Amino acid sequence: MLLKDYKLTLKMPECNPSSQIINGIANLGQNIEEVLPYLNSVIKNCFYNHKSKILSFKKDGHMVTIYPDMIAVTKFNSKEEMIKFLDWLKNFINEIYGNRENIKPNYKTREIPKPIELLKLLPGENCGDCGYASCLAFAVKLSQGEATIEDCPLIFKAEFKEKKEKLSEVFLEA
Repeated sequence: MLLKDYKLTLKMPECNPSSQIINGIANLGQNIEEVLPYLNSVIKNCFYNHKSKILSFKKDGHMVTIYPDMIAVTKFNSKEEMIKFLDWLKNFINEIYGNRENIKPNYKTREIPKPIELLKLLPGENCGDCGYASCLAFAVKLSQGEATIEDCPLIFKAEFKEKKEKLSEVFLEA
């Protein structure tokens, strides 16, 4: 086990102090930078900078930034919700670390895919079955981590098999 525990500090958004949304900093009390290249291999929809030792991604609408000794998380409705998420993340990090001999570390800097790149991989039918008005709107939500491939029922049809495979290469949900 790499990550044993964390100390949580809640942060209220400075731009809107009356907001019900809370952010947090989990101080780790230890250095976990060695797991970052492994996480970069597993989490396809992330930004990673090996030189700066920073990995960021969105999960369930929450922005997550992992530094060697802390984790910043955003957009939670309650402290309890944040703790549940951070506990999941701690277990995920430890699972990846425990399985590192089976994962090739990726030290390359990677950017989060741009919506226009994702749009090319979608069916392009603008059917709205995903809950969004257009494939472009869906691509934006995919890029922001607020939607998943599974939200697009059309991509699972046989005629879009090749596009689905390419999208799956871009994304691997954390």
